[in-house]
Amino acid sequence: MARVRVCPTCGGENALATIRCTQCGVSIAHISLTDAVSPIPEPPAAGASCPHCAATLPPSCAACPYCGESLGAGPRITMEWPWGARVLDGELIVGRDPAASPLAEQVRGYDNLSRRHARLRLAAEGLWVEDLGSTNGTFVNETRLTPHQPFLLAESGRLRLAKDFVVTVRIMK
Repeated sequence: MARVRVCPTCGGENALATIRCTQCGVSIAHISLTDAVSPIPEPPAAGASCPHCAATLPPSCAACPYCGESLGAGPRITMEWPWGARVLDGELIVGRDPAASPLAEQVRGYDNLSRRHARLRLAAEGLWVEDLGSTNGTFVNETRLTPHQPFLLAESGRLRLAKDFVVTVRIMK
C-alpha cells in the first residue's frame, strides 16, 4: 500500500514529498507518513486496470495477481449510535459542525464532542478511525487514538468519543 501524508485540516492524501496540502494549502511537512486509504472499488471487469498498480486484470478476480491488493467489496459495517443502528457506506465525519457532519443535529447535546471530532472510513480491511484533533479524544476499545493518525479497526469493537458518547461497531465480513 502506498505511503502518504494525510492533511489534518481537510483529510486529503498527499504524495511523500509534498510540503503543502494539494487540496487546501496547509503545511504538512511535519505530518508523519501513513498508509493510503483508498475507496473500495467494485470487482473489475475483463481488461480493467488495477487501481493500485495499474496492471491489466483478468476478469472477476478478487485480488490483483500482480500486487496482491484486494479488489472486491469490503465488509458490511453497522454502527450502533445512541439513537439507533445505521450501516456505514463510505466516509463519515462525526462532530457538532453541521457543515462537516451529517450527524450534527443528533450530537448537538454532547457538549464534550468537538465540532469535527472523528473521521470514519469504510475500507476493504475494516473501519479506519481517525481522531481529528478533538479536545476530549477518540477511543477504540478504550485505547486513546493519536490525533491525525488513522487506526484500522478490523474486528467489531467499541468507539468512545469524549467522555460519554459510545458507538458499537459491528463488522461482518
